[in-house]
Amino acid sequence: MKAAFWRFAHQHYQSRAPLLLVDAAAFTWFAFFALIYGAALLAGWSPGFIEVLVGLLLVGGPLIVGMLHRRIRIEAAKAPDALYRKRLLTSR
Repeated sequence: MKAAFWRFAHQHYQSRAPLLLVDAAAFTWFAFFALIYGAALLAGWSPGFIEVLVGLLLVGGPLIVGMLHRRIRIEAAKAPDALYRKRLLTSR
């Protein structure tokens, strides 16, 4: 799984730098929906199964995307060929 992730990162970000804006958008989305769902739960709302799944997708999905994109951005900042070296290291 790690090898596939770093292969994806290298393929998509070898010629361009990952944008900080993507991280900010994902974390803002996460914070907004976490606040909304948290406030609704504190107000006594009891969600059904489908509502829980939608809530997990709206809250957890952007959080995971933001964290993974942040890992790519941090690794890419180390050196110009850092993503390539990480890809080779995990593919062994």
